[in-house]
Amino acid sequence: MEKTAKVGIFFKIENDFLIDAMPVAQSEPYGDAIQHGGHYEFHESRDPLTPTERRFKAHAYDYYPRGRVVCFPTSRTFTIYADPCLTPDDLHNVIGQFDLDSQAIEIAEDEHYRCARCNKFYLE
Repeated sequence: MEKTAKVGIFFKIENDFLIDAMPVAQSEPYGDAIQHGGHYEFHESRDPLTPTERRFKAHAYDYYPRGRVVCFPTSRTFTIYADPCLTPDDLHNVIGQFDLDSQAIEIAEDEHYRCARCNKFYLE
């Protein structure tokens, strides 16, 4: 069975990940990119059922490290926009969960993806 590359958002809650991902073909265009989901909307719509989800909902949506996987079809690349607190092992986990193992990938930082620990202006 062939894996289908996905786009979407993710959060790292301590040692666990919460993701909202969709196959590229089912996702929405945004300028030159294809993406899926919003961090705030995901947080607000989440009904916490697991211990990880309860920890997630106990704070604002931008408290934990997070990021986004976006596809750029013209260059046939995926960009992972990631919080600087995420480790190489964390990014490897994201690559696996989004089925990007055989894709061209770029890792990028963006000021939108800063958690409470690395955002010196964070207020909760």
